[in-house]
Amino acid sequence: MKRKVFSIIAGVVAAVGILFWGVGYAYRSPERRMAWIAKRLDLNEQQTAKLQAVHEAMLQAREQFHKERAELFEEIATQIKSERLDEAKVLQLLERRHALMNQVAPQVVAKVAELHASLTPEQKTKAVEHLARFKKRMGRHHDHHSHH
Repeated sequence: MKRKVFSIIAGVVAAVGILFWGVGYAYRSPERRMAWIAKRLDLNEQQTAKLQAVHEAMLQAREQFHKERAELFEEIATQIKSERLDEAKVLQLLERRHALMNQVAPQVVAKVAELHASLTPEQKTKAVEHLARFKKRMGRHHDHHSHH
């Protein structure tokens, strides 16, 4: 039983950590990051405008998550401090977060689909190469942190 409770707390902590990481990552100049993507994929003006729309949809989604994050954090802190973890309550918090994700994801995905439809096969190949490189870097980053 103890292990189950620990894994729930670990899951909650990981979820909150990912939220903070996601927001922290956003502060590295979005404009510079967009310019970098546009340059690497050799996007034309129309495609760059679609990229901008993806970025704006993601910002709106992040804004909605940001509002809820403080509230979620307080409730999780209360659960961690309590004598007994209310598993139903923790699962309810995670469900709420999941519902919000389901609510905002379609808007972002729709913008990504518009951008994707405008890319040439060469641009798609380049995008996959950059994603693979990013994944490798994040994997190394993750491995580095998981040994502590």
